Amino acid sequence: MNVYLNGTDPSHPSDVGSSQRADTAATSAAHVESDQHLAEDTTRLSTDSAAVKSLTAKALTAPDVRQDKVEALRQAIQNGDYTIDPAMVAQALIRESE
Repeated sequence: MNVYLNGTDPSHPSDVGSSQRADTAATSAAHVESDQHLAEDTTRLSTDSAAVKSLTAKALTAPDVRQDKVEALRQAIQNGDYTIDPAMVAQALIRESE
């Protein structure tokens, strides 16, 4: 199984730029031959470590409590605008117990 990240299949010359066609023809045959020798599918994943580190740092610095949401709920409760549907609560409890 092959996955092409750029959306093109190098074995189809119409999908590949003219500068890549010569290289693709030679390597395509090698890929087919080597793929036939594999007993199972293989996958290689790579990550951009800088992006992962950046997102991790952002997640770690985010507040545990979204204070704006808490204040909006507090105001709704104080104003009497917050209502609870007992049927929805019961359904949620039943789903959790299953």
